Amino acid sequence: MRVLLLTITLLLSHWSPAAAADGYPSQRITVIAPFAPGSGTDGVARIVFQRLSELLKTTIIIDNRVGANGALGATAAARSAPDGYTLLVGGTSTHAANPSLLKSIQYDPIADFAPISQFGLFPYFLIVDPGLPVKSVADLVALAKSKPGTLTFGYANALGQLSGEAFKRRAGIDIAAVPYRNSPQVVTDIIAQRVSMTFMDMAPAVSQVEAGQARALATTNPDRASLFPDIPTMKEGGLAFINISAWSGLFGPKDTPPEIVARLAEGVREVLAEPEIRKRLADIGFEAQWIGPAEFAKHVKDDMDLWATTTREAGIERQ
Repeated sequence: MRVLLLTITLLLSHWSPAAAADGYPSQRITVIAPFAPGSGTDGVARIVFQRLSELLKTTIIIDNRVGANGALGATAAARSAPDGYTLLVGGTSTHAANPSLLKSIQYDPIADFAPISQFGLFPYFLIVDPGLPVKSVADLVALAKSKPGTLTFGYANALGQLSGEAFKRRAGIDIAAVPYRNSPQVVTDIIAQRVSMTFMDMAPAVSQVEAGQARALATTNPDRASLFPDIPTMKEGGLAFINISAWSGLFGPKDTPPEIVARLAEGVREVLAEPEIRKRLADIGFEAQWIGPAEFAKHVKDDMDLWATTTREAGIERQ
């Protein structure tokens, strides 16, 4: 019995969180991205983790698990071993909006995750079919009122859905919602004039907007986005609007050792401090803003509470 107890003690010592973190990372890291290749989340992940893999001297692969507004990938990450080798690039959809939009999700955004760090923010924009005879938000509202039920808005995530529904209510217009599996598909249909408008971050559409294949009418943020200063706000366009932007950040499963969380958070901080990385992120419409584990955890909780209020006000029912 004494030998057995000694053996158990030695095993527990060997597998303690501190011991696990000492040699971290010692193998490949998988980062689950819960949205499609070409989406803003995926783009940020590939830029950040390519450089982080160099700093940590290990291979980091991106695993796109698409579906259920990011819930599919988040669930997979929540159920993985808390050893720092399976992580999640989460964001507003997975950790703030889903509890208010989905009737049943298989994870708890707070209890099932260890927040590591925020990467930054995606300003959100109203993007329209350039064939529409509109040059401002006021023009778009007038067109929608003149042709009730004929215009459509596409969305591929929670923010797009909330923005479209809020737009309908605040402008007093009748436009139909069209759900999509991912944001690049929405952009494709904007260009093909199969859908009238969308609300999204600029990452999937920046090249199309610059080429004139899609038109950005306004940002949903209270101030003009520093990366796109020529695009007015919704308020400047004559419509008071809710402040909508998308944040992105890194999570581990609950019980991920604090030492590993700290090591990853510091690595991300170093990556986001590099001017070349910040420029590459800016090129896809992302504003790098690092915050560490404790502040990030508070931000997630506050944003989840905000979404609960905002979705009620927008009249969105859980699906």
